[in-house]
This record gives sequence, structure tokens and C-alpha cells, in this order.
Amino acid sequence: MDNLSDDLRALFNAPICPYCATLYDPEQYDEVDECARCSNCCRAYQVAAEHRPPQPHIPQDDPLSAAAQSDSLAQFRDEAGLVSKAMMRQTAGGSYQMYERWFTEALGPAIDKLDPVLRPQAITIASELGYIADTEVMAAGFGPGLCSISGIDEHFCHCGRHP
Repeated sequence: MDNLSDDLRALFNAPICPYCATLYDPEQYDEVDECARCSNCCRAYQVAAEHRPPQPHIPQDDPLSAAAQSDSLAQFRDEAGLVSKAMMRQTAGGSYQMYERWFTEALGPAIDKLDPVLRPQAITIASELGYIADTEVMAAGFGPGLCSISGIDEHFCHCGRHP
């Protein structure tokens, strides 16, 4: 009986459309106009604050911190481009895997210096240039029969360390 009383109390205390007496639906509330729109007659009407749906808290972004983050990422993008070009010159004639490894090793300190919030975005930027984000891939090495320096088949490697 208590449940029925509670249900009836909620029903009779809920707002209704003053034009057609349709029961208020919280999904029909418009935050911009601060009123409800009837699902039956489509007219707008005011709703008491206690019946409005809860508004999600949206933290206000600090424009200075957003600009600072953007500047940091732009600076990182430039630095990653320079490191990439330097590694391309260094690994010329080697395999792409060698470039990826050397680029990852050279760029690691720059990523570590960044704010932890920016690191995922920086890794995405670096990955476009060949950065290896997976530590298991970095630890695996080139594999049997491949030069540990160049990543090229030992029979064709030009590093001079193979018979």
C-alpha cells in the first residue's frame, strides 16, 4: 500500500502541460530555453526547479591552459620532426625497423619531459612518424638472422660485423 501511495503522490506532484494536461517527461526539458516542451501539443511551459533533470557538471576550460597545452604540443611536433629527420639521415641504408627503434629511443626523453596529460597526444603525434609505443616490441629485438644494429638480413648487411 505504501508503494501505491508513493506512486500516486509522485503522479499528482509531477508537473503537467497546462494546455493539454499531458504528464511532464524530463527528456522533453530544453536546457537552453529553460522550459519543457509537451510531447503531445508541442507547446513550451515552465517547470519547477525540483522537476528539472540534473545538469551534468561541465568544467570550464581555462583558455590559458588550453593555449599552453597547444603550444607544448606544437613545440613537441616540431621537435619530433627534427628528431625524425636526424634519424633518417643516421639510418640511411638501414631498415625501417632500425629507424623506428632509434627514433623511439631518441624521442623518449622528450615525451617523458611532457606533462602526463599531454603524453597520449604526443605519442599519437610521434606514432605518425614511426614511434613505437609498445614496450614489448622494443624489447623483442630484430630477431634471428637479422643484424642487431641495422635490422637487415646478416648476409646482406653492410655494417661490417658479419662474416
